[in-house]
Amino acid sequence: MRARPRAHRRRAKGRLRAALLALAAAVPCAPAMADRPFLATTGAAAEEDDDGVWSLESWFQRVGPRRSVSVAPEYAFSPVTSMQFELTRQRDRAAGETTQQAGFELKHLFNRIGRDGWGWGVAASIGFDKAAGGGWRRDGFGLTVPYTLRLWDGDAALHLNAGLDKPRDAKREWRWSAALERELLPRTSFFAEAAREGHARLLHGGLRWWLRRERVALDVGVQRVRGGGERESGLVVGLGWYDL
Repeated sequence: MRARPRAHRRRAKGRLRAALLALAAAVPCAPAMADRPFLATTGAAAEEDDDGVWSLESWFQRVGPRRSVSVAPEYAFSPVTSMQFELTRQRDRAAGETTQQAGFELKHLFNRIGRDGWGWGVAASIGFDKAAGGGWRRDGFGLTVPYTLRLWDGDAALHLNAGLDKPRDAKREWRWSAALERELLPRTSFFAEAAREGHARLLHGGLRWWLRRERVALDVGVQRVRGGGERESGLVVGLGWYDL
């Protein structure tokens, strides 16, 4: 008589673990993708010089027993249209498991923030995953509407995202995120974001240093993931190259 409640608790714990991983990993189970220095938020700022240029972002995450490394090249066809590919390798030391995730995103903006002071657009993404010893499988798809507002004479930006994800073999989930970045010194800015997907929540914040103005950036941040009363904290370190 008590087997079913125990099985239910095991399934609930499994769903919670999956939800935590979704926000803690660089590429979630549902393939929402982000713009650095954020983990769950994409921006809608069209840079006028982003025409036929590449960028490359990379970062390391440590969340509880999990370690992951990600790389994400991006190509801007024009200031308002870009595509990004993201690859992550994650190691769960507690479970002794290694997984890989890949994601592809196409983003288009409908106006230019330099002219209007705000911008919005749409981003569509698809994800894949691969467990140790297995092949690549489609992991799901997502749709995001990003909005960005310039503040304090262009020294800061507020980013808002709303969207939905459809993981493989699961119901679609609504998600949202809000992020703020502000320049503190000529080459240093502060960033913070909050996100929610299903029952999982993410808080993330840190500093970005421009080692070479608008060309090379170093990000250092901390994150906290919460779901179902459980919490995990971790570190994020990133390095990005732009206008390649």
